[in-house]
Amino acid sequence: MYKVFIVDDEELVIESLIATVDWKGCGYEVVGYAQSGEEAVEAAKQIQPDVIFSDIRMPGMNGLELKKRLDDAGISSKFIIVSGLAEFALVQKAIQNNISGYCLKPFDEMEIMGYLIKIKRELDSRRLLPEGEILDLIESGTPEANSRLRRELALADITSSGKEDLRIMLTVRRDRFQINGKTPCFTLRIGYRKFIYVMADKDAAQLMTLFASESRHFLKGIGFSKRDIDSAGFTQAIQDAELQAYQYFTLAEIFTWEESWKTNDMKSAFAVPTDGNNQTFFAHMDSLLSMFQSGLLNIRHALLLYNDCITQLSRKGMESDDLYLYSFEQLADQFEDVRAMIDYLKELFRGEQTDQQHVSMQSGRIHTFSAILEYINEHFGEDITIQGLSKQFNLNSNYISQLFRKELDKTFTEHLTGLRMNRASELLRTTSIPINDIADQVGYQDYFYFSKMFKKMMGSPPRAYRYDQSQNGYISGS
Repeated sequence: MYKVFIVDDEELVIESLIATVDWKGCGYEVVGYAQSGEEAVEAAKQIQPDVIFSDIRMPGMNGLELKKRLDDAGISSKFIIVSGLAEFALVQKAIQNNISGYCLKPFDEMEIMGYLIKIKRELDSRRLLPEGEILDLIESGTPEANSRLRRELALADITSSGKEDLRIMLTVRRDRFQINGKTPCFTLRIGYRKFIYVMADKDAAQLMTLFASESRHFLKGIGFSKRDIDSAGFTQAIQDAELQAYQYFTLAEIFTWEESWKTNDMKSAFAVPTDGNNQTFFAHMDSLLSMFQSGLLNIRHALLLYNDCITQLSRKGMESDDLYLYSFEQLADQFEDVRAMIDYLKELFRGEQTDQQHVSMQSGRIHTFSAILEYINEHFGEDITIQGLSKQFNLNSNYISQLFRKELDKTFTEHLTGLRMNRASELLRTTSIPINDIADQVGYQDYFYFSKMFKKMMGSPPRAYRYDQSQNGYISGS
């Protein structure tokens, strides 16, 4: 809530103003009043109000003189003059003194609310951090970052009285979910088609009650964290909510927002059989599918299972480094659901996609590889996978992996990551594009994963890299 202070020498006028406006509904609270300019100066130094309503004609010190005294004291409150006279000269003086509004008595609620809405918009833009900086605070997790994050939550009216009973909703959808405008909420885009919504637990509970009667199609891609989290627990809360948002991928028979974020250590339950018997492997996959559908396993287990299978194929001699997937987004983009993933793994183990296409001395090898490289250079900002290239060029994915090792002495993944990071570093050096937008442009669907990969490749997080480069003489923002 923004703080409002009222100054008028008539107490009845003060009471009338307080009663005229739905202050809380506009995002404000009246924190005090004074009946003289001198009293107002001392109170304002202590309270530091965001908005001051002051009568223009008062004994001793008038409203415009009060404004000057506060300016000289370094108090930059928005100032609205109250007067019983519609005098042009007074209005002109008010404008010259950088007054935010001029209200006549008796008070007109709509007129005052118009000023309050305009001022709140200005205060919000001035006091709330940009989206990218808030994401950095969440990722950092240091005590200082958590303190600044708590301040932002208070400014957005999500927390009050020092309490942080919060809950995070996460959606995996193309567009932002439209939250009721009266519900205080931080909405942050953390990737392509991925948003988080930070709100009070009571508001999240109301949303969950509303959603209870909705269809599975409506609920697809929506998840909630545990309740009563605080700013220090945001990273884990986002992960919890994400597990729920992907319940549709695991074909869970019942969507639930309680307990489904739990990830039990069930790795031994889906360990890939290593006896070489495909029938044993197929039966094991079928039993795991039932566990996914019953809700015992979630998308994190699915990603582990997929990569474990790729590791087994690698041990059998298959060129499989480029088949690994590293995020839920990649897995969900590659396969419609966990059943499609399991069917694909079965095909790999049958050997249907591992027929040998030896690289050495094949006719047209260089021409084919050049076409692949050209395609990657033009589309590296999109969702490119080795499986996608296999379909695009009608080639075995194992063969494409061999081409990269033979021609570039690196894997497909290493080459693609290099292109993306080079472009990201260029954009960070030479532009002021928000970092989450840069992540999108270079092909990363999750801000936090992009930041992690950038730090691994370049030695520092994206924001620190941008700052260091600006200190070295690069000019951003053009």
